[in-house]
Amino acid sequence: MLLAQHQEPKDKQIQEAIYRLRQANAGKTSGAATSLQQPVPLMTTEAPEDVHHRKRIKLQPGWLYHASPDGVDENLLILLHGYGDTPEPYAKLARQMALPQTACLALPGPIGRVPGTPNGRAWYSEEDEDKSPTGGNSSSNSVTSTFQWLQQVLAGLQGSNGWQASHTHLFGFSQGGSAALHLALHCRGEAKLGSCVAVAAALLPQQLKGLIELQQQQQAAGSATPVLITHGSKDTEVPQSRAQATAAAAARTGSITQFHSIPGKGHGMISGPAEMRLLMAFWGQSLKHRPTQVSTGDPSHTSFVEVHGGVDTLSSLQQQP
Repeated sequence: MLLAQHQEPKDKQIQEAIYRLRQANAGKTSGAATSLQQPVPLMTTEAPEDVHHRKRIKLQPGWLYHASPDGVDENLLILLHGYGDTPEPYAKLARQMALPQTACLALPGPIGRVPGTPNGRAWYSEEDEDKSPTGGNSSSNSVTSTFQWLQQVLAGLQGSNGWQASHTHLFGFSQGGSAALHLALHCRGEAKLGSCVAVAAALLPQQLKGLIELQQQQQAAGSATPVLITHGSKDTEVPQSRAQATAAAAARTGSITQFHSIPGKGHGMISGPAEMRLLMAFWGQSLKHRPTQVSTGDPSHTSFVEVHGGVDTLSSLQQQP
């Protein structure tokens, strides 16, 4: 089995990452420190609206949303948790990263009652993960149904009052990373997303098979979503060879794909400053920036933004709380 048969790291590991981010940002400017020490509360009802810079979305049960702490919801980062986990730890992590001009939405997997967990959820069933590339195309397949559900979620978020596709970004860990990659690599041309980051993740065999058709349609479909995959060299849950095959397949479809092996890392979330810098550099290239009226006088103008997030001082990330 590729991604299941285990419970993904839950709140404790995410909280350790948050602690380290706070420690790393202790020496930053007062503004940066404030963004971590005074996080915006999680939104569990309808998201706030501002005439110029806020977005308004309808939240479904279990969705956790928080607006950008700087008041400008130019980008949307959608986070997909790992197998047997819940969206709460990922919402907390996103809130602590405080990416500039970026609202965040942590989604629950559509499959509940994961064995061995109190409230854990999943994106695919174990049976469907085990299916061969030729056996996973039925409408009842959870891989297919999850993909279609995520497409519907994106369509709702990208409505007339929502985010443009190029301002929408995906982040997924392990099984959630597989779901994020599957979705992102099918978003092409005008539907191309801003980016996709997958940590300790790989596509399932049936998903890889589907990329062959995308490769054949490459010229007609237009450019693909940029992808970053970080993977531990000692990951035994999702072998690195699977992640490398995923990156190669994504590149063949026309996606600008980065793959980074993290030496000595097993199966887990972001493990240290080097890996975090990779994510921040990637987001720095892909997140859009809306200059304020004070700086430009033109709120409709967008450009790229440099993302720091305290990464340059993440030496304390190795410290234990």
